[in-house]
Amino acid sequence: MINRDGLKIHNNAKAVFEELMRGTGCVIGSNCSIFLENSNQDEKTIVVSQVPADGKPSAKETFASNQFKTAWELYQSWSNT
Repeated sequence: MINRDGLKIHNNAKAVFEELMRGTGCVIGSNCSIFLENSNQDEKTIVVSQVPADGKPSAKETFASNQFKTAWELYQSWSNT
């Protein structure tokens, strides 16, 4: 896993959370990514996206910024497929 600047990020929830909230706001894995997106002036959302592979279409899920645990679980499940 790497961040937007190409630096390696540890594969654990704490490291990814810190990178999203205080770092570049983006973590990229082998077939999916998790990043922050501005939904409006005051609110940010967490987006988990998966690239198409093995006949599966691309997918994207959006979560409120306080739902990191749910977003992380989805990211983990997509990165293991």
